Amino acid sequence: MKSCVTLLLLIFSCVVASGFEKGYWAWQRNEAPSVGEMQELSGQGVRAIYWQIGELVETGAAWRWSARFELPVSTPEVRFVPVVRLESRERAPFTSEANTSLVSALAAATRGADELQIDYDAPDRLIGDYAAMLKQLHKTVPRLTITALPHWAHASAVRELRGAADELLVMLYDFEPDRKGAPPLPLIVPEKIERYLAEWNKTGIAWRVGLPVFARATLFDAEGKSRGHVRAWNWDDVCFNSTLENVASTNLGVTTLRAKRDTRVEDAAVRAGQMITTRLPDRAALSRAVAAAGQTNARGVVFFRFPDSTDPSGWSLRQLGHLDAAPLLSVRVNPDTSMIELVNDSDADLAFSAEANERGYALQIEAPAAIFRDASEGDFWRVTGGADARAVTIPLATRLTFWFSHLRAHERLLTGMIRLAPDANFSQAQWRIMNFAPQSQWQPLQP
Repeated sequence: MKSCVTLLLLIFSCVVASGFEKGYWAWQRNEAPSVGEMQELSGQGVRAIYWQIGELVETGAAWRWSARFELPVSTPEVRFVPVVRLESRERAPFTSEANTSLVSALAAATRGADELQIDYDAPDRLIGDYAAMLKQLHKTVPRLTITALPHWAHASAVRELRGAADELLVMLYDFEPDRKGAPPLPLIVPEKIERYLAEWNKTGIAWRVGLPVFARATLFDAEGKSRGHVRAWNWDDVCFNSTLENVASTNLGVTTLRAKRDTRVEDAAVRAGQMITTRLPDRAALSRAVAAAGQTNARGVVFFRFPDSTDPSGWSLRQLGHLDAAPLLSVRVNPDTSMIELVNDSDADLAFSAEANERGYALQIEAPAAIFRDASEGDFWRVTGGADARAVTIPLATRLTFWFSHLRAHERLLTGMIRLAPDANFSQAQWRIMNFAPQSQWQPLQP
């Protein structure tokens, strides 16, 4: 196993060295990258971010804006490419009249831009009409790229699109819909991605590889039929909802939980017997996919989507620049405030995970006697007290347990104030991380 990982890292290093480009796709974001994010992008050698500037929706033969987002100013190091999402329920969305409306709206929004990307999931029957519209649009912008569905590698689609766009950004996820009664598919299935890479490698068209790095939560009914994705959620909602029980351990980033009774996950109502499945691309599978992409004639890889502070955005920007890194936590005591800080000192995220009847993690602080008089959770989800194998109130506790669901690279969690008994101090205590094997053994707590 170690030799396989070493080989993948060697391939990945060769990919970067050979000029294979890495980029990001930013979705529904108004704020420009921070100074720290720009520094990280520079360290990763990122030259382009595909930035959604809005969504055009068709009604009849008219295309109108339903959402708009501010495009950051390009720098000498990073260019921001405007992306427009198209949505239409019309049977024939690309009529002559509709195309005039669409091209006019796009030309006005991207005036002065030298590049534009269109994001549209064209049904196979409309690829020819879509390509004709793109050729018309190309007259208003020097460089035009489009997102592409995985199965478009077949000859007819490539033939229609050749000359319509300068480059295709192939979204290699959601290969097929979730099937009723079948286990939910991971966002990255290495074997399927490698098959699609081989097919696109034969097309002779300019393309880039789009890989998912976001997280997704999906609601399924009791029979296993998808009821759609949950829009707003966070890992704590899933991890610490006591009405949800584990169906299976996390595998390839997929975790499935079943509701024992009616509950909610943020804005989604979950009925008894229904299931919530979370999906985060498996880190090793993602690294393998990047390495495999680098062995094709693709111009680069683009991660969907540019990470932000929300949990659905998935892996952190730091982690994506260091796919070979592993999490490493440290614990520090501030004697002045009587607070304890848990820090992820590594370039890797400690991701949400479920095993058997356990899910999430906990920082445990233990002393040989009941020295804790009071404690509050601070940034953690909750703090509980214990003695031996029993749950007790904190004044009787010899052990404090601070629960958390995940911790991104270089982020920290701070407890509330911990009040000790007279003459007691933190040097009497030790710590460990529950459910995280590399640091599950007790270590001295250093004041």
